[in-house]
Amino acid sequence: MMKSMGDILKSKGRKSAFMQGVLSAAAVDMANIFIEEYWGENGKKLAKAVYIKNGNLVIACLSSIMAQELRMREAELLAKVNAKCGSSMVQNIRYLS
Repeated sequence: MMKSMGDILKSKGRKSAFMQGVLSAAAVDMANIFIEEYWGENGKKLAKAVYIKNGNLVIACLSSIMAQELRMREAELLAKVNAKCGSSMVQNIRYLS
């Protein structure tokens, strides 16, 4: 009997490297959606979530003002990303400029 991809992923659990990669990509996507929801196309041009490493979500910002705006909403961003991908996926946000 052939298993579905969903069943295979569930059986591997959240600890597998593949699932960690999938969850990291989903977290980055969620962060980019958050940026676009709050700041629209302009925010999308000025800031972009790039990757997650060691529990740090890295966001590249072209504007120090945009980085400051993100810092003011950091708790909300962390809550949304972790709600989507797991309670401890992202602990901190780092900003690149």
